Amino acid sequence: MKTRTALFACLNVIVALFALLAALPASAQTVNPTITPIVIVPPTATPLPPTLPAGFIFPSPSPVGCAAPMPLYAGANITLEPGVNLRNIPNLSGAVVNYYTIETVLTVQDGPVCAQGYNWWYVAGSGQPGWAVEGRSGRYFITLLPPPSAACFPALNLPIGGEARMFTGVRVHEMPDVESLVRTVALFDTTVQVLAGPICDGEMNWWHVRVPFGVTDQNAETDQYVEGWLGEGFPLENYWLEPLGVTPTLVNYCPRALRLVAGDRAATVYSDGVPRSLRAAPSANAAVVQPLIAGIAFDIIDGAAVCAEGFNWWHVRLLVSGQVGWLAEGRPGSYWFSIIHDTDP
Repeated sequence: MKTRTALFACLNVIVALFALLAALPASAQTVNPTITPIVIVPPTATPLPPTLPAGFIFPSPSPVGCAAPMPLYAGANITLEPGVNLRNIPNLSGAVVNYYTIETVLTVQDGPVCAQGYNWWYVAGSGQPGWAVEGRSGRYFITLLPPPSAACFPALNLPIGGEARMFTGVRVHEMPDVESLVRTVALFDTTVQVLAGPICDGEMNWWHVRVPFGVTDQNAETDQYVEGWLGEGFPLENYWLEPLGVTPTLVNYCPRALRLVAGDRAATVYSDGVPRSLRAAPSANAAVVQPLIAGIAFDIIDGAAVCAEGFNWWHVRLLVSGQVGWLAEGRPGSYWFSIIHDTDP
């Protein structure tokens, strides 16, 4: 009975709600919601840095460079050591176009080209031309020959317009020739001005210089000067002048050394009239152990030459006295060694 009474009460409430809605205006009965569009923006892809171990550094390319090339030039005559390939390109992977079994005289046509850490030169003269690698310090495959009309060693580093000091009194000639007219004498300790040069004549490098003439006073207006040609002297043993205020240019390579081994025997020889010097070390500045005239025989002690100051030096022992020291061998075209015999069969 109670359940039926509760049911009738709920029905009465529902009927009352419908009656209330019917009494409301029509605008209040319909609700139109406002729709706001939602714009979805895709996220921008931001690359994340890689996860690397602590202390990791990205490697950077380090190209292989070349040492300073030999002072060759187009038209220079050279000798190439046997067994060195000529290639169609300046690269160790280039095709072999020529090969010599004996030391061969060739002419430089082009170069240098730096590739794979080597300097390459394009050479010709016997068979197919090609690119030859020059080698490296202490192991060069190429030897520069002096020009046919000149047999001079590399000249002193005398800058044009600079000054030089005389080591001794030397004649100043009208021309770069020992037979030409003598104009004056550059006295010991005189300072001369370098005007031009060098010119090679008679196995001597000559410089055009301006030399004080007579007794002069640097502060006087009546100083007199004479211009002429002055020989520089002979390499290693007897230079007659030196540059002032200039750091000497070091030769950065030596010609390929003579084929000598320990036990070989040779003798001194030269054409410039200046005795060679047996020195305490492989350097022109080392102490002189013994001056050597032409024809002094010696034995090679060590089987490899030492390259210093542009010359190959050999450790030798004099046959007569047993004195030990170092001798420079000279250069191609003007060697100071006359080989008596060697140990090769």
